[in-house]
Amino acid sequence: MLLNKFWRSTSGNFALVLGLALPAILTAVAFATDVSTLMRAKTNLQNALDAANLASSHLGDLEITRNDAFDRYFQANLVGHGELSNAKATLTVDKGVNFVKTKAVASADVNLNFAFLFGKDKHIEVDASAVESNNQLEVVLVLDNTGSMAGARMTALRTATKSLLDTLESTKSPTRQIRASLVPFVTAVNVDGDEFDPSWIDMDGKSSTNGINFPVIDGKRPNHMALFKQLQQDVSVGKRTGWNGTGWKGCVEARPGTYNISDTPPDPTRPDTLFVPYFAPDDPANATKPSGSYGNSATGYNNSYLDDISDKTKLAQSGVNILGIDLSGLLESVVSLLLGADLEKIAKYVAPANKLITETATPITVGPNRSCPTPVVPLTDDFDKLRKAASEMTEWNGSGTNVSEGLSWGMRVLSPGAPYTGGAPWKTPGITKIVLLLTDGENVVYGASNQPTKSDYTSYGYLAGGRFGSDNQTTAARNVDGWTKSVCTQLKDEGVQIYTMVLQSDTAANRALYSACASNPSDYYAVNDPTKLPNVFLQIANKFTKLQLTN
Repeated sequence: MLLNKFWRSTSGNFALVLGLALPAILTAVAFATDVSTLMRAKTNLQNALDAANLASSHLGDLEITRNDAFDRYFQANLVGHGELSNAKATLTVDKGVNFVKTKAVASADVNLNFAFLFGKDKHIEVDASAVESNNQLEVVLVLDNTGSMAGARMTALRTATKSLLDTLESTKSPTRQIRASLVPFVTAVNVDGDEFDPSWIDMDGKSSTNGINFPVIDGKRPNHMALFKQLQQDVSVGKRTGWNGTGWKGCVEARPGTYNISDTPPDPTRPDTLFVPYFAPDDPANATKPSGSYGNSATGYNNSYLDDISDKTKLAQSGVNILGIDLSGLLESVVSLLLGADLEKIAKYVAPANKLITETATPITVGPNRSCPTPVVPLTDDFDKLRKAASEMTEWNGSGTNVSEGLSWGMRVLSPGAPYTGGAPWKTPGITKIVLLLTDGENVVYGASNQPTKSDYTSYGYLAGGRFGSDNQTTAARNVDGWTKSVCTQLKDEGVQIYTMVLQSDTAANRALYSACASNPSDYYAVNDPTKLPNVFLQIANKFTKLQLTN
């Protein structure tokens, strides 16, 4: 009876079964742990190899240096991974004319609990490859500095430009030269910076457009540079200081005719190929705009900076002269002034000897240098200089937006010929030329629409002067669109890659113009949020600088 109860009892079955199954359970857990360890080991080995491959791929110098860097990064990334032993890695390099390809292979043994069960599988191998273009880069940033860029837009532009310059600098290597340039533009471009040569400039008034906005007196038109000299006359010593430092900030007008958007070198024997110094005439004062006032009106005068003389007596008594011509003896002969305006309305273009010109700072300037931005920085590998120049960019109100001028000077910076000569010859193997263009509005001719001049002074003079091909602001702006597109075509024909960005101005007109201007429609970027501009700059930079893992 008792024996029968013993055999039928089940109270100890769990412990018995557990005792019998425990070795198998522990073995399964250990096996699963080994599988997990093996997977983790392979991931860690792959990560270490990828990091080493990327680090060494950034170097373009001696193989010993590349291999040393590869070994250092590989070993550093293995630290802390005790599951790996006997880790080894090799690197092979394929150098082409325009690229560097690297391939790396690594192997290691994995420390397992049941290594005997895995056999050869405990020895793992991984591989990685990368490719990087090693083209030399010449990158020109053509950047809108018009008044509408004020506030968040200009802040974002300065930040984005710095980030892009940082990226370009990090791409340099001992055998990969990276150079960049800044071309800020409004309606004109300032060339009085590094590499400036006065031989580019029409110093003597020989160009057909020098002085055409001024009255002709005794058969002579005023020469812009001579006017700057007169305005900056040093009355304390009774002499003039010469062209340099006389008050000309450095902006230039567009050249006449087909030279306006061409890369034709300046040649003193052909005066129209020279660049006329930008000189914004003094606008008439009135009851609401006294002399010395300025603004940014779409319809009225904006640039009154000299004392107006409203009658012949005051004019005769002033002793004003142009290039030594005494106006007091010529009053009766002055019968045709700018646009037919009379003496009570005509802008005055020179000052008495005791009148010195002072100019306000940004964003609205007054004086002959109105709306002239910071200077061009030609191609350089001095990224500190570029960052400093970018930090000094600011907005400048007045005159309008002329992208064709900015792009034309971007082309001249990239060109191997004068005025700037730092660019490599077009289509040189191993050198990639790039233009990044940003604007925040459509091309526009602005200001004084209700006045005889029909606009503010621009790089093409006044709208009423006819150099825009029309005296209608809308039609003139569309002509500027055509010039903009033409410059883009010239650049693309020379193999230049063009990326275009519009900031909060993705209009139908801009979309059509700048997607056609870009090397590819996908290289047109519409940025609606200024804070996203740095990301877009970097996205573009990565297209031509980023090192990529290929597996």
